[in-house]
Amino acid sequence: MGGGLAGMVAALRLEQAGSPYLLLEAQTRFGGRILSQPVAADAGFGVDLGPTWFWPHQQRMRRLCAELECAVFAQHVDGDVLYQQSSVQPVQRSGEGEGMLSYRVEGGTQSLIAALTARLDPARVHRGCPITGVARGDDGWCVTSDDATGAQRQFRAQHLVLAAPPRKLLQIDGLAQCLPTGLPAALMATPTWMASQAKFVAVYPAPFWREDGLSGQAFSRVGPMVEIHDASATADTGFALFGFIGVPAEVRSQHTTQTLQDACLRQLVSVFGAQAATPDVSYLKDWAREAWIVSAEDIGEPPRHPELDLSVWLPQLHSMQLHVVGSEVAPDEGGYLEGALGSVEALMRTSGLFA
Repeated sequence: MGGGLAGMVAALRLEQAGSPYLLLEAQTRFGGRILSQPVAADAGFGVDLGPTWFWPHQQRMRRLCAELECAVFAQHVDGDVLYQQSSVQPVQRSGEGEGMLSYRVEGGTQSLIAALTARLDPARVHRGCPITGVARGDDGWCVTSDDATGAQRQFRAQHLVLAAPPRKLLQIDGLAQCLPTGLPAALMATPTWMASQAKFVAVYPAPFWREDGLSGQAFSRVGPMVEIHDASATADTGFALFGFIGVPAEVRSQHTTQTLQDACLRQLVSVFGAQAATPDVSYLKDWAREAWIVSAEDIGEPPRHPELDLSVWLPQLHSMQLHVVGSEVAPDEGGYLEGALGSVEALMRTSGLFA
């Protein structure tokens, strides 16, 4: 249940093992918090509005990219960094702020999802199938889903793999009653990583900031963006800048998307100059408005990496043939794409599903 990175990689491993499976995704697209938007109407590659980077020590991501034949490239950090201290002071420029090495997936992280989708049996993956109820009987699990027409469907399975944000799991009718004592409270206490974050991306015909000796990195105490980076789709195409919006979700909800986009674009002009005024295309993604991602508890909560250790409940979960994967329940690298992959590796070691 859940077609984000963890759910889709788990499905791929089941496919490779020759085990029967069915993947159900509530949204009409796969990827979960992974989302890339095209740099142009006819482009086959995009810029990221969700997870963007991974780092040299995160070898699971390197291996998956290689397996799926998705090229990676180093995040552009060459050049000076800008600092916007206030709205009445000139932007400061520094040559001493080069960021640490990180990697990106060429054409956007959505390339991973597209490659995973292509490797799965289309008859075994279903989008637009939100889970509305879960029950456990003597013969296994019964999962109820509503399709786009409102019609109910039921699916039965011996094993149930939950690959959705922990707090969203608790909104499924009947599931909390099936869980071991103490686990529902632990799930509720686990934040959904980056769930209330918003990002703005602007795509340009040329990397004017690089031509001016800038890295694309900027840090601001003015806003609305507090941190800006080069977001180009590849090392040398789809040139873009993106920023994390520092305005709280409660405040953002009082403004239209267009108002927020306009404010972000004005900030790019104030930081990088007049050339930033006319992007080819721009996008704003407010994840706090994604009903399948964010929970009420995530709104207004300060961001922190999830650290949910499931080990105390694993014997009971395994006896129930119930499994939980995802970045929030990762044995390490919680909150990152790497963590999502680590949770699937743990599933493969302990569940017996992949023999």
